[in-house]
Amino acid sequence: MTTANPNLGSPGLGADGTTTAGVEPARYGEVFDRGYKHYEGRRLGRGQAVWALVRYSIKRAMGIKKSWTAKIIPIVLYLAVTVIALIPIAIEAFIGDRFNSSEEILPYEAFFIMIFVIQSIFVATIAPEMLCGDRRENVLPLYFSRAITRLDYLLAKLGAAALLTLTISFAPAFVLWLGRQLLADSPLTAMKDNAGDLGRIVIAGVLIAFYLGAGGLMISSFTGRASIAVAIIVIGFVVLEALMVILRENVLDGTARSYSVFLSPAFTVAGLVTNLFDPDHQERMLDLEAWVYASGMGVVILLACAIMYLRYVPDE
Repeated sequence: MTTANPNLGSPGLGADGTTTAGVEPARYGEVFDRGYKHYEGRRLGRGQAVWALVRYSIKRAMGIKKSWTAKIIPIVLYLAVTVIALIPIAIEAFIGDRFNSSEEILPYEAFFIMIFVIQSIFVATIAPEMLCGDRRENVLPLYFSRAITRLDYLLAKLGAAALLTLTISFAPAFVLWLGRQLLADSPLTAMKDNAGDLGRIVIAGVLIAFYLGAGGLMISSFTGRASIAVAIIVIGFVVLEALMVILRENVLDGTARSYSVFLSPAFTVAGLVTNLFDPDHQERMLDLEAWVYASGMGVVILLACAIMYLRYVPDE
């Protein structure tokens, strides 16, 4: 940077700084090296920008680098679902030989149904934190001025919500499955024999994570206030459950009555896991196959993504 000061070091200046007669002041300048350098490292590109946004969204939703009060609800929910997963393992371990290995204290379908409320509260907590803050703080133009597009932004948010929800939909069920295999006389043989249950746990966990995550993000995309989004998500669950029951009991019949289950997230998840883990049960929900429930959840995921796309990508 160059600066000019005609009063410093000029040969035509008097002792008081005035110009001597007939002499023009000489120009004076200095160059300062501020140390600015061009970036010479490897440019990671668009994919790494998306992954960085995924990591940031997860940290924000979990209250990392925020006050301890922002971490209370996630910690409580994690503790609750962990206790529900560990109690059956502990009971089966204490019962030992008196326990009939063909029966389980808590079947996997019952476990998924039991923790659905916890999963719903978890999604209602994290989804608004991922979207509402960006809208409220008007930082979306900053995101889109970089390498990522609006579609990248939505995919990053959906991926972050799904990854976080997997920690409370798949991870606890996996702990339950692993604990049961380790209690067997031959854990490796038990793992091999029960690999089918693990596969069904993966399918259920992944579908539930994307199903709830996409729905929570879609609702959150309509407001910039996280508290309002949380209230809408919670109230929405309650209203949908009540609407489904009313329609099934008083209005619909036949095929329409059977498919009205998709109005209720709780009954949809219950139907999926019941038919996945116990397809021959006499009380199988609504006589629909597991693939029907999976397809219905997939439609909801795609519909939620389409709505978010229309809201965030109007010009692309």
